[in-house]
Amino acid sequence: MNKEIILALTGQPNTGKSTIFNKLTGARQHVGNWPGKTVEKKQGVFKKKSTTYNIVDLPGTYSLTANSQEEVIARDFVISEKPGLIIAVVDASQLERSFYMVAEIIAMKQPVIIVLNMMDVAQNQGIRIDTGRLASITGVPVVPMSAALNQGVELLTAEIELWADGRGQPMAGTDTFLTEALSSRVRDLESSLEEIVLPRKYRKEWVAVKLLEGDAEIRELVAQCAGKEVWSRLSKSYGFHNSDIIGVAEARFQRIQEILAHCLESGEPAALRQKIKGFDRLATHPVTGSLFSLLVMFTGFFFAAVMGFSSIHILKYPVNSMADYIASSMGPSFPVLADMVSQGIIPGAYLVFSMSAFVFGVLLLIGFLEDVGYLPRMAYVADIFMNRLGLHGKSFIPLFMGFGCNIAAVMGTRVIDSARQRMLTIFLSSIIPCPGVLITAAFIISIFFSPVAAVMVIAMAAAVLVHLFLTSLFVGKVLLPGTASGMSMELPPYHAPNCKTILNYAWIHYKGFIKKGGTLIASIIIVIWALTYFPTGNMNESYLSDLGKIFEPLGSLMGMDWKLLTCLFVAFFSKEAALAAIGVIYGLTSADGSLMTVIMGVINNGSATQNLELASLMSQSVSRPSALAFVFAVLFSVPCYSTVGAIYFETKSLKWTIGASLYYVTASVIWGILAYNAGKMIFT
Repeated sequence: MNKEIILALTGQPNTGKSTIFNKLTGARQHVGNWPGKTVEKKQGVFKKKSTTYNIVDLPGTYSLTANSQEEVIARDFVISEKPGLIIAVVDASQLERSFYMVAEIIAMKQPVIIVLNMMDVAQNQGIRIDTGRLASITGVPVVPMSAALNQGVELLTAEIELWADGRGQPMAGTDTFLTEALSSRVRDLESSLEEIVLPRKYRKEWVAVKLLEGDAEIRELVAQCAGKEVWSRLSKSYGFHNSDIIGVAEARFQRIQEILAHCLESGEPAALRQKIKGFDRLATHPVTGSLFSLLVMFTGFFFAAVMGFSSIHILKYPVNSMADYIASSMGPSFPVLADMVSQGIIPGAYLVFSMSAFVFGVLLLIGFLEDVGYLPRMAYVADIFMNRLGLHGKSFIPLFMGFGCNIAAVMGTRVIDSARQRMLTIFLSSIIPCPGVLITAAFIISIFFSPVAAVMVIAMAAAVLVHLFLTSLFVGKVLLPGTASGMSMELPPYHAPNCKTILNYAWIHYKGFIKKGGTLIASIIIVIWALTYFPTGNMNESYLSDLGKIFEPLGSLMGMDWKLLTCLFVAFFSKEAALAAIGVIYGLTSADGSLMTVIMGVINNGSATQNLELASLMSQSVSRPSALAFVFAVLFSVPCYSTVGAIYFETKSLKWTIGASLYYVTASVIWGILAYNAGKMIFT
């Protein structure tokens, strides 16, 4: 008879949990979000004989205390969903530290298999583990693995099959991982809880431990179930002081050390390990570590950009030929349809694919840095600086990527474990000026402010830093209220990169981006085409130019007429295209066609910054205060449509995506008004 079983995959970050998940499920996996949460949910399927195993990859956490969304999700799934079997992954080369999470899971008295991953790394470090003795002491099966080398996967699936067939050991665990003194205190508190009716899913022994451990969620639950009088008596009797919180952690580590002392042999470190330690001292040094991190990011980002730009140039001629063919063959009979396909759909699909090639390169970079174990080092050296923005070190990576592309910045936030920190970083990442913004700003500065160009650059940099800080305060206090979480992590050992694992990571998330973010981007492209094409097929007479005229009173606060304001609207679709749009709207080039035609023209003919006629036209048509306002308005404007698509893909929330976009629009207008009035004071 066919049957289905739910498996839960748990473990601390950097234990190779995702690699094991990929080995078990292959391509049969789905990435989404937990209901009502911003935390990523990975599910997959594998089959053995007549049994289908639905495996859920729980968020990597260091404990099961409710200090973060990730910990709450992992704990609630184990307690409420009652998975048939829990696969607890630990890093064999960092056994003492990574075993803490397993100790908590075993104490929950649910069926468990311990997976000692990275056995190859442990052996290279001279560590020998008696897995049989470890299984005997803990009361649960122990499977040695080196998932990156595809070693031990069959042993794991065989152990799962034994359990599913009822032929394996009970696997509920026999150890509480507490000292005798603390165990006595737990038993005493457990007996006091007998008079309280708790939800059936909670074991009273586990609740007693969590009360002593200072778990705020469990304390609130018990207080509600007990009533004011009983809870007051319990609190007075047991105190629930911070010393208990520390005591539980110390007791667990003490018991872990006792167990491992019987199962672990650690030889002398090899010469290679000494060399790695020497390199690690440089990699985590505030100065050399920062320089090396920047070098790694620049190099990785360069290769990601090569992938994106290569796809642009390789496909440029076939796309142009296809668009020309559609226009000539369909144009006479179906002119509007031909224009929509040739000027909207084909260029739009081309741009989406080119951008997605860049995204794939960024995902490869992230996958590589995670796989080799260098990513936590980068976060470590950046943590002190990032704390000033209310972030932790992992946020440095996506923010730095923003200077290359805001899409990369948004996609790069997936390296952040905390959901709150991730959402805050997504919000801040689009404030970082991308190359398109910098090119546009540099071009206008060179025309209007060349004698004081250095001052302008300093002013822009200062404005970006101020805006980052103010936005961090606003979002952190208003939109994402809560306590900023510190960065809790360990530095894993270095590993040789596994190409299959890295490619699988990039491909799974790339498919998700195309499916979710690409859908939104494609919709925006059709809207762009319609706004800039109808009603006459002339961009200067389009609905977009009508919008510029409607909002001209608002634009006047920034010293912009409808033409310059329309160019600001264009900056949303493409920052580089804003300059080309100036040439179209001010009459330098043909206005026939849609904005997508303008963007394709920029790609085909090179950057508009090389056009001296455009520079002359702007200097005659725009005042210096208005030019200053335009620079700052573009600097803080809503990111390009592809970045908006990436925000939607990462947050899985249309409400959040629209809200963030409206915030950027508001910020753009405010900075434009401030810059215009400052320009009037300085230049007139």
